[in-house]
Amino acid sequence: MGIVSSPLMRGCSGVAAASMLALCAAFSSACAQTPASARPIVAVLPLENDSGDAAQNFFAEGMTDEIASALTGVAGIDVVARSSSFQLKTRDIKAAGAALKVGYVVQGAARLAADRVRLAVSVAQARDGAQLWSKEFEAPRAGIFDLEEEIARGIAAALRAPAESGHALVRSRTGDFEAYLDFLRAKAAARPRGAGPLAAAAVLLEKVVSRAPDFAPAAALLAYDYALTPLFAPSLRGGMPEEERKIVERTVPRSDALAHRAATLDPKSAEAFVALGYANMVQRRMLAAEDAFKQALALNPNQADGLHGYSQLVAALGRIKESLAMREHLQEGEPFITNYTADTAEIYWLDGATEKAIAMLQPFRPGRTLELALVQAAAGRYPEAAAAIREMPASNYPAGMTEAAAKILESAPAKSAAPDALPRIGNLSFAYMHVGAPERVLEFYEDEIRAGYFQPISTTWFWHPTYAAVRKTARFKNVVRDLGLVEYWSARGWPAQCRPMAGNDFACE
Repeated sequence: MGIVSSPLMRGCSGVAAASMLALCAAFSSACAQTPASARPIVAVLPLENDSGDAAQNFFAEGMTDEIASALTGVAGIDVVARSSSFQLKTRDIKAAGAALKVGYVVQGAARLAADRVRLAVSVAQARDGAQLWSKEFEAPRAGIFDLEEEIARGIAAALRAPAESGHALVRSRTGDFEAYLDFLRAKAAARPRGAGPLAAAAVLLEKVVSRAPDFAPAAALLAYDYALTPLFAPSLRGGMPEEERKIVERTVPRSDALAHRAATLDPKSAEAFVALGYANMVQRRMLAAEDAFKQALALNPNQADGLHGYSQLVAALGRIKESLAMREHLQEGEPFITNYTADTAEIYWLDGATEKAIAMLQPFRPGRTLELALVQAAAGRYPEAAAAIREMPASNYPAGMTEAAAKILESAPAKSAAPDALPRIGNLSFAYMHVGAPERVLEFYEDEIRAGYFQPISTTWFWHPTYAAVRKTARFKNVVRDLGLVEYWSARGWPAQCRPMAGNDFACE
């Protein structure tokens, strides 16, 4: 499915799949947009740092993303690959356009001088590299937001999709330029994700929200940062709920408060509602999380982190087809982001496309091999799954945990003679299923509940056929109740695998 035909990006016409119709109904404002033939698809390539000072790389990166963000406010333009463009190593317009599947490419250079900012920006057709428009801009530091507005409007006009007059494309501004620079530094720092990048970004962002409390983008980014921080802690992966809870108590309430602040400050910010979606989701507020994600995607159907988070949520709730439709849309718009691709592979696996999932995951070796081991084990390829586990950085887990999980997989499919004596293996607990210990799979989820944190992607695994024995246990019922899934299902509908029973009971096949 190519970018041009992507239904959330292009509208609802011609979409036959029921899951896509459901998505179009959910995102009615997105589906009412201009037809495909009328809207150009644009990628903003990373602006070059024109200063000669590597310390200014953050400013060029920041201007790249700020211009792309402003362009999302133009109703007649689709802006894609905001994250993937940073992975491209080429400056060749035709090559970049082909890799990102876009019709137009924005590129240029940025420089931060002592008292001024300078940017040079151009727009070209991807198919032949023909330049449509170029201009150099300069302004005092205090005028940077007006400069961003002027650039975005110039690009829109060049693409014959002029922005609505009187409608600000750069809404959230601050008069504290140094705080704004720290915000841009934080965006660059957080881009790789992971524990270290998120911690570095949080330090900068705490300064920004203190100095500029009304600057909604900083509040939204810090809320998102704090919602993700417990996810990257070894205590979560290793099933250490007491240690994980300390991290959760330090970050998640702060995330919740900041996300609400950002959404109040700028109710038209997709990023603010994405942050609110994550803040609610990690606290197991499924109904509120869904509402926030829907609002984010109504504001910007291409918002990558919104598609990523919401698709994970609906998959965790058992709605695999809907999740897959969103994942495919996300992959079209952001083809080069490892986290997105790895999770998309898992959803393909859940939908029955095992070999496709393995092929998508193989290039990430020796990094993202948990997902590969999960899929290989479900296919009965136990030696390969064990090898993939051994490739994982041992420092991500308590000492000996990855080796213990690998040995369990190597013993499969023989049933363990003493399931209760098997060592604890954190989020590698899928291995228990393949040695006849399905109830022990649930230990990791119970640890999550005790820690007070919910991360959806491992919950999606419940809906694979290999988890049928887990779904039939009373312990599973307790887990999904505690995770908030049953409350959601009772309010908004049950997944195909489960149905309500008399009283408050339910059954899952």
